[in-house]
Amino acid sequence: MSSGNRRNCRTRNYKKLLEKLPAKIAEIADAQFQLFLENPFAEPLHNHPIADNDKGQHRDGSRAVSVTFRYRALYVEDGDTNVWYWIGTHEDYNDFIGKT
Repeated sequence: MSSGNRRNCRTRNYKKLLEKLPAKIAEIADAQFQLFLENPFAEPLHNHPIADNDKGQHRDGSRAVSVTFRYRALYVEDGDTNVWYWIGTHEDYNDFIGKT
C-alpha cells in the first residue's frame, strides 16, 4: 500500500525541529519518511493514531510514526495531504501529546 494520491508536506516547524536533531537521527528520519511514502503502514514505522485529549499540544486526528526507538514524528491528515508538523524524542513526544 503506497501513500497513493496523498501529498505529504513538512511544515516549517517540523523542518526546524529536524535540523536540531543529531545528524544521524535526521538521516534516519529522512529514510523513515521515504519508507512512509512507499508504505505508510510498514511495520518499522509503527504508525498509530494519537488519542485526542485536552492535555496535549497535538492536533486532533494526529498519527505518530517511529523514527527510531527513541524518536517519534507526528502528522495529521488535512484533506488529501499528510501534514508533518512535529518530530522529537519519545520523552518530548509524551509531553507534547499530554501523556506525562
